[in-house]
Amino acid sequence: MNFDLITSKGYNFNIGKYISEGFELFKKDMGGFILATLLAIVMSIIPFCGILALGNFFRICKKVDEGQKLEAGDIFDFTDFWVYFKFFILLIAVILVLMIPVQISLIPLIVATKEGDHLDPAILMGGMGIWIILYILFLVAFSVSFYFVQPLISIYRIQSVRQAFSLSWGIAKKNFLMILLFTIVVGIIAELGILACGFGLFFTIPLGICIKYVSFKDVLETQNQKVGL
Repeated sequence: MNFDLITSKGYNFNIGKYISEGFELFKKDMGGFILATLLAIVMSIIPFCGILALGNFFRICKKVDEGQKLEAGDIFDFTDFWVYFKFFILLIAVILVLMIPVQISLIPLIVATKEGDHLDPAILMGGMGIWIILYILFLVAFSVSFYFVQPLISIYRIQSVRQAFSLSWGIAKKNFLMILLFTIVVGIIAELGILACGFGLFFTIPLGICIKYVSFKDVLETQNQKVGL
């Protein structure tokens, strides 16, 4: 599938529509989605395999959306193992690079402690506070830029992390604020299950994933095809 047109011409991002259609998708096989969530949690015990399980979950959403039989065992599909391993390394590298300024801001405290000098806490906290705020802002920007990476890999079979990230950023920046807001809303929906003694998470987590899948489908497939007409 060619995504060049949508990266240049843009698209609509309808949060209300995605929530509604995501809920309808979840109802198609609620039991299967809940079982897949349990298995995904089990798979997440293996280092870095949590993001692979999530990618496989999006593929399961596509199967249910197309009327195919849901196989919860699809969560354990390791077809994209190496792609997600490289993706995981990229995520770790980004986080470590973003942490460098925060670590640098601690140097005056370390030096002052070794020399027995007194360092004004207000100055220290102010300096660290600025870096922490910038760190959070950069982290938010990167989270939005990575928004479409997993569906591009798992659903649309792009096997280059570099290409998937490049496409994801090119698409996401067209609706940066809406995607950020949507991510926050879906996160709140997914966490609502905590209110039911935690057990509700087995309903709200897969519901949140279904909602995100619908947004991927609409942007990467439905609207992309319309732009190309």
